[in-house]
Amino acid sequence: MTLKVNDSGTWKEPTAVSVKDGGAWKEVLTASVKDGGSWKPFYQRKFTYTVSSDVNKLDLDTVLTSNNKLGDVDVIINSGVYVYSDSTGTPALITGNGVAGVLTIINNGYIIGAGGSGGNGGSPGNSGSSGGSGGTALKLEKNITLDNNGSILGGGGGGGGGGGAYHDDSWLSEDDYAGGGGGGGGQSFGSGGSRNSTQNGSNPQSSSTNGSAGTKTSAGSGGSGAVVGGGDATGGNGGSGGAAGQNGSSGGNGNASGGSGGSGGSAGTAIDNNGHTRTGD
Repeated sequence: MTLKVNDSGTWKEPTAVSVKDGGAWKEVLTASVKDGGSWKPFYQRKFTYTVSSDVNKLDLDTVLTSNNKLGDVDVIINSGVYVYSDSTGTPALITGNGVAGVLTIINNGYIIGAGGSGGNGGSPGNSGSSGGSGGTALKLEKNITLDNNGSILGGGGGGGGGGGAYHDDSWLSEDDYAGGGGGGGGQSFGSGGSRNSTQNGSNPQSSSTNGSAGTKTSAGSGGSGAVVGGGDATGGNGGSGGAAGQNGSSGGNGNASGGSGGSGGSAGTAIDNNGHTRTGD
């Protein structure tokens, strides 16, 4: 049963209904009619909030006014729109608990947690550091209805840092040292790991490089390890970051007396129910 009013010959559902009470007009939140001895609802106040452009860290309790939250609320994320986070400590979308009625999230776009940071490259003979874990995409702070027609993914894990290498050139006056490359950052916006800049010895060929940061739409790539002594000491390459919902890759090992590559970070949580329930997808 639905309430409709005739507006210039066309029946329309009202966006708000008010009644006169004690001489003052007051908005109705819900209304029922007695039908066959039973009360049946025919009107429920509803507000629709549309996300039409990309947004970083969307908290519904913040963007919805107190008036918006009095009844049911539909949150619609348009096709192609990203709701994301650039901090693993903050989910991309937080429902809040302020909506008085039914909160329905209709996702036609992307809800993606923050990417983990890439691990740093290891010093000569030492291991690279591990990549960071990705962040949460959607965190519930009340029960919701979810209609997911898009993607809800935890942030990608960061790539592990490459191991550093050391080669004992006992027949030369100078040994070879090569630092490992930095790991790549996970999608979205995970920071790239730093290279270990140590590179010295006989015939240094190439320096180590930093890992690249993840972006909104892709993960970062791992940096290269240093190469010294014609390859006698070669630092491990950093691992690539994980795409949204994917773990990061481990860094490569350094050769000779080399350290191990750091492990890739794990992907973040897609939906943290946080003790609440969701119906639908």
